[in-house]
Amino acid sequence: MSAGGAPLYLGVDGGGTRCRARIRTADGRLVGEGLAGAANARRGARAAIEASVAAAKAALGAGGLGEDALGRLHAGLALAGVCQREGREAALAEPHPFARRELATDFTAACLGAHGGGDGGVVIVGTGSVAYARRDGREIRLGGWGFEVSDEGGGAPLGRAALRHALRAADGLEPRGPLADDVLARVGGDQDAAVAWVGRAGPAEFGTLAPLVIAHAAVDPAAERLLEQAAIEVSALVVRLGAWGAGQVALVGGLAEPYAPRLGPAAKGLLVAPQGDALEGALALARMGAVAAP
Repeated sequence: MSAGGAPLYLGVDGGGTRCRARIRTADGRLVGEGLAGAANARRGARAAIEASVAAAKAALGAGGLGEDALGRLHAGLALAGVCQREGREAALAEPHPFARRELATDFTAACLGAHGGGDGGVVIVGTGSVAYARRDGREIRLGGWGFEVSDEGGGAPLGRAALRHALRAADGLEPRGPLADDVLARVGGDQDAAVAWVGRAGPAEFGTLAPLVIAHAAVDPAAERLLEQAAIEVSALVVRLGAWGAGQVALVGGLAEPYAPRLGPAAKGLLVAPQGDALEGALALARMGAVAAP
């Protein structure tokens, strides 16, 4: 099909580890889905937009369409890192091949998707973490200020905690179990290799250590302790959204499943299952932008 065909709608959910894309027709039929690398505008706006385009191409390919259809896409790009002005302006300045582009934060799209476009709250636990809620035209955002100083409960801080445990265990300061052994093996085998790995690593790399914590939680008390501590931090985000006025909060992201049963009672009382994912929220942004276009 050519770029002059019927319009299509693209939703992109770009995070610190991967970028997902979903394309639908005007009547909601799924065309295809695609994946690409990290899309965090704070760590590189050009790379974030390039990842969005790569994921869109993959989604078009999954639907049997070629790259010439990029010009038919009305895109809703929900990207990590555009909540800060610098990241947003840098992303908006990057060229793109789409018919139209709407830009929003990843947590805005996640909230729209989770509550079917209505009011509510969402806590995202992926590579990083952030809490966000909408109610009666107001909104609140908590956390998500970056791996270096925030993102409690996210995969990158969890992976960093796992590496800290592994180094302490290697020094004999904590019991050494399978989690410490696997983490050290992943980063090169010993303390010197770990230090070299840290010098090259960013949030995405630290995030790759988080699954090791989950995998060992049932057999290694250190892994369970790290998960429980992270769940305490996530519970605090959920409860704070509730105190602000979000009557329902969805817990979403790659770490939602292991955290959910470990949350405190007050947080569990606010949780609801998400109606849709961030990609559906990004698609809603794309449709709203197309309607608003002159």
